[in-house]
Amino acid sequence: MRRLPSYFLCLIGCLILVSCEKSAFRGFDKMDNGAYMQFHEINKHGEMPKIGDHVIVDVKHSMGETLFYASEFEDENGLEMELTEPSFMGDMMAGLLNMHLNDSATVVLLVDSLCIKSLGMNEVPDYLTAGMPVYIDMRLKEIIPAEEVAVRQKLELQQRKQDDEDRLAMYYSDENYKFTKSGLIILGVKGKGRGPKEGEILNINFNLITLDGDTLLDLFDREPVAVRYGDLELGQGFAEAMGYVPAGGEGHFVIPSSLAFDSVGLENSVPPFTSMILNVKNTSILTQEEYENEQIRLRELEEAENQRRLEEEPARIEKFVKEHNIKVAPSPSGVYYLEIVKGTGAVVDNGDIVSIHYNLYNINDKLIETSFGDEPLQFVYGNNEMVPGIEEAVGNMRVGGKATIIVPAMMGFGDIAIDKELPAYSTVIFDLELIDVQKAR
Repeated sequence: MRRLPSYFLCLIGCLILVSCEKSAFRGFDKMDNGAYMQFHEINKHGEMPKIGDHVIVDVKHSMGETLFYASEFEDENGLEMELTEPSFMGDMMAGLLNMHLNDSATVVLLVDSLCIKSLGMNEVPDYLTAGMPVYIDMRLKEIIPAEEVAVRQKLELQQRKQDDEDRLAMYYSDENYKFTKSGLIILGVKGKGRGPKEGEILNINFNLITLDGDTLLDLFDREPVAVRYGDLELGQGFAEAMGYVPAGGEGHFVIPSSLAFDSVGLENSVPPFTSMILNVKNTSILTQEEYENEQIRLRELEEAENQRRLEEEPARIEKFVKEHNIKVAPSPSGVYYLEIVKGTGAVVDNGDIVSIHYNLYNINDKLIETSFGDEPLQFVYGNNEMVPGIEEAVGNMRVGGKATIIVPAMMGFGDIAIDKELPAYSTVIFDLELIDVQKAR
């Protein structure tokens, strides 16, 4: 049994029903709390859940003939969620409040409500039909009273605390390690540079690993990040540890949960009572003034490099075209479109939902990213959701078609730096395959 993911709880908790007459949904009855429901199995003498209880349910979400979520694919035993106050009249929580244990029912909502009131859109997107019903099929399999939930959570928290203390005890009892008055455990420090002063900036790479070996955060394989000595954003233990790492040196520490996120944890990432191993490399220490001057210098260098790359792009593209023996002329926007396979399916119109597979290369023919072997990339054509060069190319294709395109920077990612292989103002090359087109109407 899995608990319902928080992002999904947020979505279904906010699904709501706009005001309408009882006849708005044929075959559905309007409940006293505003939910429009159709019961398939009713256990009238069964227990009913209350606000604060946890429920275990089988859930399916569909629109028209399309099933877009089924809990059985995540856990065949059902999903556990907390029953909260309905966010709006007629939402899923309202539906559950009308059900008995072992009941099976469907709640119907409007896509208008989902888009406008739940997702904050101004209107229903063109690729959806206003007034379309959203159906939520539910079977209430178990009710866990709020009191029982509270006891269970308390016991789980106590067990986590005890487990954490047991792990820490092994470090505190090891004579190879030192620990500070606050409880920070020093596994080892290397380097002979000076240490930081309050308010100075450390340029560091680091990772955080649980005592069980799970990586919570890893910032080693990237440029150093700037951290102000004394800041408590990552907790007291992290800030204290920085004081032991000299410029040009490295340090290894155990941060007890009491010096990190303690009994609260960090939502969706760090559970309560999680002590962490911190490995850190300190590249340099700068005063505030030195740091600000360094940032100005780096920005000036980056702007100069970007300008140079933009000015040299025509020559780079010309060289690429010549080396690859490309004979087609670019479009007025500068995009080269090379048709590989002519599609025979539907063409694309504004508002259609387009599904594509792609390979992304830099101008040195290095593969940067691919969707092949994974789900196709979907976007709404004509909504400026996609790289302009891809939008232009897809407009020339039919379903089943394949093409390679050479995309100049201003029709690609522009001034956005993706990574070291694709800095700002990079020319990019895409292999495209148009998989499917779902018509807007």
